[in-house]
Amino acid sequence: MIGFEAANHAAVLAFLIRYGEPRIDEPLSRACERCNESAAWRDHCDEFTTVVMPGSEYERVESPGRFRAHDRDSVSVIGPALRHFIISTYAGADEKEKLEAAFATAPPWLLWFTFADYTAKLLNLAIPDLSQVTGIMRSKAHFDLWWGLPTGAFERLPWPHGSESEPLARTDLNLLRPTSEDATRQMTRREQMRERAALQKFQCDERQEAWPPLIPMEYLKLSRSDRIFLVHRNRDFHHASIGQPRPSRLNRFR
Repeated sequence: MIGFEAANHAAVLAFLIRYGEPRIDEPLSRACERCNESAAWRDHCDEFTTVVMPGSEYERVESPGRFRAHDRDSVSVIGPALRHFIISTYAGADEKEKLEAAFATAPPWLLWFTFADYTAKLLNLAIPDLSQVTGIMRSKAHFDLWWGLPTGAFERLPWPHGSESEPLARTDLNLLRPTSEDATRQMTRREQMRERAALQKFQCDERQEAWPPLIPMEYLKLSRSDRIFLVHRNRDFHHASIGQPRPSRLNRFR
């Protein structure tokens, strides 16, 4: 799941880099507006507007046809179709190579500001050297938006107490799966050891898993009713195949 959203984030960034022409002295929302006004978006935006969200049984998120990327849901909406767009129009042998080529043209501040280093680490993408910007502060509020994008301008402010003790001054995939201190205090020593092992496995697996699959374009172009029909049919088939009734929406959380 997280690798899938990282691929969506990478596709949105690749589109923003080419068609939004981000500038360091203006809010990132301006670059999104330029994407929205681009011929590439206008010609293909009908393909980018709707998707049934993974992990939600029948939920649907809709975008009004604009290039919106400042929250997770919006990126999850436009990302799958943008991946197809990147594959069909950008130079490179495969999706990974195309994304790396797009990131190679991006200014380091943009990759740092949008937490593209996390996306690159999850997908094992090569990106430009960011050492010149790691001394610049980035916020927990923006990190909590990832895989969405920030809206404001990049502020060239140093870390107030230096970067050495700042978790966001480096790329730590464990931060994507935080463990609360309260929960840790309630664990036995054995449980804490298991939790640490799970975190290490998470970090390793997310970097080494197969490339996130593409949602077929034929599916993305289906109508709302056709998609919900497929969700119903596939879920009913799964429960029939294991000999269990499908739980109702009212009692499945009991």
